[in-house]
Amino acid sequence: MGYKGLIMAELDTDMIKKNVPDIDFDVAGYGKNKKLMSSEEIADVIGDYDVLVSEFETIDAHVLEAAKKLKLIVCCRGGVKSVIDLPKAEELGVRVENNVGRNANAVVEVIFGYMLDWARNIEKSNRQVHDGTLIGKDFYLPDEYRDSLWGFGEDSPYVALRGRSLSSMTIGIVGYGHIGRAVAERANAFGMDVLVYDPMCGESNISDNVRKVSLDELMETSDVVTLHCPVTKDNRDMMSYHRFRQMKKDALFINAARGGLVDEEALAWALKNHEIDAAAIDVAKQEPLPPDSVLLSAPNLTITPHIAGASDEVIRKGTEMVIHKLTKFVGSDPAV
Repeated sequence: MGYKGLIMAELDTDMIKKNVPDIDFDVAGYGKNKKLMSSEEIADVIGDYDVLVSEFETIDAHVLEAAKKLKLIVCCRGGVKSVIDLPKAEELGVRVENNVGRNANAVVEVIFGYMLDWARNIEKSNRQVHDGTLIGKDFYLPDEYRDSLWGFGEDSPYVALRGRSLSSMTIGIVGYGHIGRAVAERANAFGMDVLVYDPMCGESNISDNVRKVSLDELMETSDVVTLHCPVTKDNRDMMSYHRFRQMKKDALFINAARGGLVDEEALAWALKNHEIDAAAIDVAKQEPLPPDSVLLSAPNLTITPHIAGASDEVIRKGTEMVIHKLTKFVGSDPAV
């Protein structure tokens, strides 16, 4: 007995077809041309498929009711509630699996990119070289150092752009899931002290060289605060005026999780009033950012357009995770 599968996700489809020969796959929607199919369009074609691999398309009740043969949905995201009607899927007996942690390494790399840029003045110094601020400046410089330094003195790059070492810092991680754990692991490698706040995580699940603390202690003692948790009714706008006031004046705030975790007015206020030193965000409440966003006028704020989880490795790892789930599904059916 063979199955029919529909792939609507950006994956290595050739690799999937090669490794899961018991499923005859078609490719459509986002997986085919980066264009999302509507609920009506999916409902029109889903009836013949046993397996659906999705990513961004919305799989609502209308789609599920039209999917008479559907047995399994593999969603290539960590959180699936926003794109799949889970209660309806359960009612109809359709199993739903997700790809938790597929982009963890990609996100962590961006987090440390933010930190290193902030701590070591990488982009700031690059910009000063390119705009001519440093070129040809008459710095005091003995002849014996002309091949190794740009100058001495208080305004020389070696002094004015002197950075801070991550190894002397404390990082506070809010949320200790796949990405939070990966951040903690890399932070340990840099020699950072690691604090974690996660009310859902017990002490027995905390790794070595990581200390679980209250949110108050984390905010008050961390040199870097980074968010890695989903948005819930309890933590929406958790980064408020109060929380930013708690942070160190020379601290960095990072959010590559969800925009709903941050009161954006409070973040802009904190930066303009020097309540924190800098911030870096990959997510916002409204994406793309509207032209009148308060964030665009905030000083010392790095904004990237929700790309932290976008890397070639994510596609490869996501493909491997899907293959594992599909192989497991096929292997569980003795009729195959």
